[in-house]
Amino acid sequence: MPTLQTTKNMWRRAAPKDATSAWLWLLVITVLCLGAAVAQRGLLPWVGWLVAALIWLKARLVAVHYLEIADASPLFRRIVLTFISIAPVALIATAVMEA
Repeated sequence: MPTLQTTKNMWRRAAPKDATSAWLWLLVITVLCLGAAVAQRGLLPWVGWLVAALIWLKARLVAVHYLEIADASPLFRRIVLTFISIAPVALIATAVMEA
């Protein structure tokens, strides 16, 4: 069973190292969101959860690679991380209400 440290190391290795690879990841995640939303619309009740997770991942990539929140003050970092969690939470609430 992987430990928390092993999981963190795995995420660090998979994380994009520069802006170009972050941009390519954003494109891949966008295609995954569109594909999941269009192909499974109305068929699977958890599609809203999947799209919400992918949107959170995209927002996190933008915050880390373009806003550089790692170098920001702790207050600004918390504000940004709270803000990027609002849309996925709203999507999950919408998915629950539709189900």
